[in-house]
This record gives sequence, structure tokens and C-alpha cells, in this order.
Amino acid sequence: MRNKSMIFVGSILISVLLLLTACGNNETDSSSPSEIIIGNIGAMSGTSAVNGKAQSQGIELAVKEINASGGILGAQVKIVTRDDEADPTKSKTFMEEIVDKEKAKFVIGPTNSTPASASMAYLQENKVISMIPVATGTNLIDKSNPYAFRIMPSNEIQAKALVNIAVEGGYKKIALVADTSALGVDGIAVMEKTLKDYGVEPAAKVTYKSDDPDMTPIAQKIKEANADVALFWTLGADGAKIVRSLERINYINNLKIIGYTGLAMPNFKELAGPGANNVSVVSMNNWAVEPNQTELEPKYWEMYEKIIGEYGEYGKRDTNPTTVTSGYEAVYLLKWAIEKAGTTDTDEVKKVLENNAGEFESVFVNQYAFSEDSHEGFPLTELIMVKISEMFNGDLYIKN
Repeated sequence: MRNKSMIFVGSILISVLLLLTACGNNETDSSSPSEIIIGNIGAMSGTSAVNGKAQSQGIELAVKEINASGGILGAQVKIVTRDDEADPTKSKTFMEEIVDKEKAKFVIGPTNSTPASASMAYLQENKVISMIPVATGTNLIDKSNPYAFRIMPSNEIQAKALVNIAVEGGYKKIALVADTSALGVDGIAVMEKTLKDYGVEPAAKVTYKSDDPDMTPIAQKIKEANADVALFWTLGADGAKIVRSLERINYINNLKIIGYTGLAMPNFKELAGPGANNVSVVSMNNWAVEPNQTELEPKYWEMYEKIIGEYGEYGKRDTNPTTVTSGYEAVYLLKWAIEKAGTTDTDEVKKVLENNAGEFESVFVNQYAFSEDSHEGFPLTELIMVKISEMFNGDLYIKN
């Protein structure tokens, strides 16, 4: 009987030791992982494919470099990519698959705001750090999304920049133009609020359905308001059609047009015609060439040449170098934060991003603005105005 009792007690002790060992291994896994899995979700096909492709190119280039130089905490990085086609239902399904089945603690994307919003609550519940290098929807970054960080300037930051440029530029009759999508509604709302902060009423608020073949009514409303500047929260093809319509009603030369980054596309000048000369967009200061110069500042130029070396000159590559760089930067930000934290524990990585981002050597901005109070990384002060008709190498804008 005594022997049986000893065996029973011994079995319990072994079980407890095994449990403690397992717990200890879990802690070790966070500081010495065998593999680090990062999800990559975006629209790699469909109408938004150029953004998904650019994000993926940046991610692939960064991971190639990182794995070749020893990985992160000595572990190789594995990227799990899914094409959500900008569909929020598909995006949410893929996100759950990447987190539940692939066990990813870190995700880059989705590239579009609505799909990103669809899976945001799930990521927060699971304490998955979401790096957002492309999507600009204002509501993606707030106190209810503590594990989400954004690299690209948000709708709010861009809308404020547009209004600041117009008001401080001395324009008196400001027309706001946007489509009726969630993106357009978000943009025009922030522009109107920022104008109100200046004590200015818009001369006109003009909305339209994206892809409408006839933009003449939009152009006519701008003309009727006698606007001297129009702030375009429009995608490139729509904006080009409005410019053509303004030319047809003989108002383009009475007007300055300033658009957010979504307006910029490589063939905008071709689509918009001569009126493109009256159009400017907000752009990242570090990614615009100084007048009469042929290169960016050294570290940004090095990054640009790296993209060309990997994916070709513009023409062979249809992706925007700044978007490629934001995907690239997302991986390196994670690498830096994980290594500084000494662990893949997302609470510890989150603290590093919130409190030490000024130490990160960026190839996208001068210095990230992350803090405990805000996970918006792009500083408002680094947005400038550039002429959309003036490009260097067909790829980079020249500063005004």
C-alpha cells in the first residue's frame, strides 16, 4: 500500500514538473523563438492591387535582408501572405486564419481601410500587433485599438495638411470635393472640421459617386461657388475626370486644385490633360526631390535605388516607391522593437514602439511620432505640397 502511495505521489510530482517545464518553455519561446511569423494581408488583385503589391514588395525585400543577416532574435522570419481583394469579409477570414492557424503575433496590413476595420477588434482581443503601412481611415487608430500602429499619414493628418496649405496660402473661397465612399466621407468631414477651427466656412461641399462617367455637374458646382481653390479628396481617375470637366466649362485656369495622396497616380497628367498643371498634392517631404536636384537625401535615395535594383525602374514596376518603403519599414520597425524588447511578447513590443520610437533609424520619415497617447506615426509637419504634373524619373515628385 505504501509503495502504491509513493508511486501516486511521484506521478503527481512528475506531472507538476512537466507543467512547470512547459510554462518555462513558453517564456523561453518569447525570448528565443524558433521562427517569427508575420502576416501580410492586402489587395494583391482587383482595383486596389497596386497598393497590395507595393506593400508586399516592401515586406519581401525587408525579410530577404533580415533573414540573410541572421533574422530577429536569431530566428528566421516567415511571411504568411493573403490576398483579400479589398473585400472586408475575406480579409477578416484570412486574418483569423493567420492568427489562429499560423500563430502570427504580428500582422502588416490590410492595405484598404474597410477591410482593416473589419478585423481590427479581433486583432485587439488577441493582442496581435497590427502595423498599418497603407490604409488611412481615421478610425483605425484610437484608444480602442491599443495594438494598432500606423506608418502612412492618416486621413485626418492629410486633411489637416490640405486645409492648412489652403488657408495659410491666402485662398478665400475653398471648395471641398470628395466621393461618397467611407473614405470620402471621412476625408471631407475632417477637412470641414479643420476649416471650422480656422473660423472658415467652405464655399461649397461637392460629393459624387466614384467612377461616375460624367463629372460635369461637379465642375459646375465648383464654378458656381466661384472657388479659388478646390481640395480634392478623390482617387486619381476621378480627379482627372473632374479636371477635364473644369477645362470644358472654362474654369480650370481660375482654380488651384490641391489633393490628398490618393489623387496622385503616375498617369494622372495623361488622364487629366493640360489642367494637370493646376493640380498639386500633399506628399512626404523626404520623398520629394528638391528643384534642380537629381537625387533625394542620401538615405532615402539609397532606399529608392534599392527598390529599383530589386523591382526595376518605373515602367517595369507599377508600384509607388513610397508605398513599397512603408511596407519595408513596417518589417524593420517590428524587428527593431522586438530586439529592443528582447522578446516577441506583444505587450513588451508595444511599450517599445510607444516610448522609444525616436531611436529608430527610419528610411521613411525623419522621426516617428508614436507615443502612449497616439499610435499615428507620421508627423503632420512632414507633409508638403508638390505639383502632380512634375515628376522626377516618372516616379518621384519635385518640391514646389
